[in-house]
Amino acid sequence: MDEKVFSAGGVEFHVDNRNFGEDGGPSVRVFGEADGKNIQLLRFDCFRKNPHYHYDPSGKNDHRNLDKEEVPDSVAWTIEQLGQNLAEMINTAGYTNIANEVDQTAVTKILPEIEALMRGDS
Repeated sequence: MDEKVFSAGGVEFHVDNRNFGEDGGPSVRVFGEADGKNIQLLRFDCFRKNPHYHYDPSGKNDHRNLDKEEVPDSVAWTIEQLGQNLAEMINTAGYTNIANEVDQTAVTKILPEIEALMRGDS
């Protein structure tokens, strides 16, 4: 899939497929504007073998693995996080000003389209 960009709630969602050798899958990168620059705040890599996510991937790159036993569907988990915990996760990444401006209602409206793209349904 080619990268598709969604703008909603004061942030951008870049959705594509990433592949690294034997692993890969759909990915969502969340961008926001900080200090006049478009910064990658979060990244969710829903990889087949090693699903994981990152807080501030271009900066401190706090990488967290998902336990496939606890999270058998990383796409569903990602959509849930974007729908319920986005501002909190952006704050954890260190971007409080952006987190305080997130319009969760606007974000929630575009999530079905993002999920369909990640699952290859669109």
